[in-house]
Amino acid sequence: MDVTPKFMSFMSSEDCLSTHLIIPTAFISKFGNLIPVGVKLSTPNGYEMWVDFDKRRGRLFGMKPLFRNFKIEGGQSILFDFVGDFKFNVQIFDVFGFEIDYPAVMPTSDGEVLISSDGCSFVSSHRLGRKPVDEIVPPHEFIEKFGPMIPDRLEYVVSSGLHIVGSYCCRERKLVGVGSVCNILGVDHLNELNVLLFCYDGESSFKVFVFDKSLIETPVFSSFSVDVPHDTAFEILVQPYHMLQYCHGVNQIDHITAYQGNHCWTLQTRKRRDWNRAAIHDGWINFREDLGLCIGDRCVFEWKNDQVKEFCIRIVKNGEVDF
Repeated sequence: MDVTPKFMSFMSSEDCLSTHLIIPTAFISKFGNLIPVGVKLSTPNGYEMWVDFDKRRGRLFGMKPLFRNFKIEGGQSILFDFVGDFKFNVQIFDVFGFEIDYPAVMPTSDGEVLISSDGCSFVSSHRLGRKPVDEIVPPHEFIEKFGPMIPDRLEYVVSSGLHIVGSYCCRERKLVGVGSVCNILGVDHLNELNVLLFCYDGESSFKVFVFDKSLIETPVFSSFSVDVPHDTAFEILVQPYHMLQYCHGVNQIDHITAYQGNHCWTLQTRKRRDWNRAAIHDGWINFREDLGLCIGDRCVFEWKNDQVKEFCIRIVKNGEVDF
């Protein structure tokens, strides 16, 4: 996935009465030298307009036509993605976080554009809290429009191109497994992040972009070092009971993250009440099916790095010799 400088702006009613838009200071500090004094704003339906960039004051001037044409009056949010060549791609989200359906006909300086474009993205805002979050409930409008298309099994794709395995709970209308992004970033849970942007491809994949408290994008990268000592690994010999659809008698919940190639799984671990050992609980069935594990296979978990809850996966099929 290409990484381009992005920032979010949450619009108040007072902001929408102004002719300018304030850019986050952190964005100016990092990327201000890349942006020319005149830039083009482009929305998904082909609408374009030019605005002035003032680096010293950290503002975009001439924003009133955008606010007026897209009826931005307060409560909406706007994503600005600087793609170079004097251009920001712009996406607009309504007060519930769902990307708007852009008008099919819009006035421009060159006449009208006739390209229709419907939004397929949404933003989810978070605040610091004590309760860990691994699930996201998309806006109602997004679910009404795309819910029937989303499969039970899906993938989240982050900045590095890493594919994180997740799921969609149709009954509760929520996305599950997003907490793996937190593991990669080294934060405890989603409440430590400010905004997540989800872009749905219409099939089984969501691109996920993370924005910190300054509302600029935090790229999600992960290194894949598998050069670890042999005593920092464990393995599971797949037995018949590993093929069951349930597990019980466990408590003391924790989580580990498993990687193979560009894929990632979050697995819930629990310590059994009767035995002094841990067991993989939630996530095991999907993990087992994704890797095609059969009885007699060995699934080796090796520490990926100095993060003791992150493992690289190596599969030794039944009858194969492990070198």
